[in-house]
Amino acid sequence: MSGSTQTTYIPPFSGVQLVECRDHFQLIPVPDVRTIFGYGRIKASRARVDHADPQAGAFWDDLGPDEEVWAVMQWFRYADGHEAPGDIAFLRPEVPESEVRKHMDEMARFSELSREDLVGLTQCFEAKDEEFDYIDSVRPNYQSEPGPNATDEYDVYHARLKVMSELQPKTVELLKIANVTKEPSKRLLVEREAVQSYFAELAHYLTEPEVLAWQRSNPVGTGWMCEFGEVMRAPRQNIDSADHELALNWLRARYNEQTATQLSESIFKRVLRRFTPSAIKKRRERLGLTTKRPPGPPPKQA
Repeated sequence: MSGSTQTTYIPPFSGVQLVECRDHFQLIPVPDVRTIFGYGRIKASRARVDHADPQAGAFWDDLGPDEEVWAVMQWFRYADGHEAPGDIAFLRPEVPESEVRKHMDEMARFSELSREDLVGLTQCFEAKDEEFDYIDSVRPNYQSEPGPNATDEYDVYHARLKVMSELQPKTVELLKIANVTKEPSKRLLVEREAVQSYFAELAHYLTEPEVLAWQRSNPVGTGWMCEFGEVMRAPRQNIDSADHELALNWLRARYNEQTATQLSESIFKRVLRRFTPSAIKKRRERLGLTTKRPPGPPPKQA
């Protein structure tokens, strides 16, 4: 076994969900993890500017290496017992314990901010791509099935599942079953099976160390292992770029308000593929996307 295989870790997953990012959507497995907070004293020599780098400089130059400082920590504990460090903050030794606890409580409150809260904070400064990438990593924009009364959002959600079914058809089907399964115990079984399906249908995209790590933390049944082998022997599948663009930006770019001709031009600009108005109309109908554009030519501008 190679060294890279030994260090590869894939957490146990509790299910699969559709997630939306700024420039794409995809299915991702949801880690089975909980967040823990604590505080304590450590030697000043361990309080470094970059705590993940043992060669980084000390946090304070005026403290001896054996003096103890406060460390407020966040870490993640997965269902299999594996733990991974999160944020950490250091406070000087003279800070009273009551202030240390207060700092820990503030760290915990910040970790509980919703995605909407974090996005709202970006309005207070000129946010860069890195800030939005951070939000996507700590608060994935999971997409749940909207109620049927939210017609537009409901159609877009299912259009995205249709696009993903080109790559992961069985995982999408299991996700749909989970959406309509109300009994918690039965839903849990479906969600766990969706994790195994996700693994099998992405066979072409996993390295050997990842496959072995996956099987350690997410045991795969023999049926899905056979599926994994069948996927590996079949040609690699890809998502259609035009379908993806339609389902991603149908509402965000207001494609639903464009004529077929306008939509054909918009899609060409985004994916550099030319479609006739008739062809693009058939595509959006196949995805179940309903236009809000009334028939006839667009109104003349004043």
